[in-house]
Amino acid sequence: MGSSVRPTGLENAAAALRYWERRQEVVASNLANVNTDGFKGERAFARLLDGNLPVVDTATDFSTGSISPTGNPLDVAISGDGFFVVQTPKGERLSRGGALSIDADRRIIDANGNQLQGVDAVPAGAKVIAIDGQGRVRADGKDIGKFRIETVPPGTKLQHEGGGQFSTTAPRTEADMNRTKVRQGAIEGSNVSSLESMVDMIAVQRAYGAVQKSISALDAVRGMASSDLGKL
Repeated sequence: MGSSVRPTGLENAAAALRYWERRQEVVASNLANVNTDGFKGERAFARLLDGNLPVVDTATDFSTGSISPTGNPLDVAISGDGFFVVQTPKGERLSRGGALSIDADRRIIDANGNQLQGVDAVPAGAKVIAIDGQGRVRADGKDIGKFRIETVPPGTKLQHEGGGQFSTTAPRTEADMNRTKVRQGAIEGSNVSSLESMVDMIAVQRAYGAVQKSISALDAVRGMASSDLGKL
């Protein structure tokens, strides 16, 4: 049911301020992760509440970031849909960050020290690590497992948890490796454009300033109405 009470000018302006504040938070988060491997940016858009008050909703941009060759055999990038599954102190999380290494326990870990799931420990003394396009890992020719690479339904909004990690309550399924490939010796960068984000930040700040001015003007009008209109 629609509201029978229309919002006032001040209510509209206050809602607009909240809208632009949230937009600024999203842009700032994107800018802060321009150099985070595998980061997926957020895209903000307006949605009208009952009574025509705007709020910000967000959606995750799943587009692939630029993939750069590194020549390091422990660097991997996913081309297409899907995320690596890593074990963190908070449970399993999704990640596209592929700067991997081997820890003291011979586990394959990401840049945050979290173990990649689906692969056993690398045998001591192994010198050659080979990772094929399906995510299978071999150490000196011995199969030690296959990276778990999973996808989420289209339109899923991921929760950013820092370090290029994501969580979601949406159901996860195994990625179709006929459409998704793992590239050894390469890293996927963030899919956030620093230039576009800076332009967006400037636009947000200007809009926020304009709304502040409108609130000052509305407040002045209310003051005049209460102090002057009652005079003879």
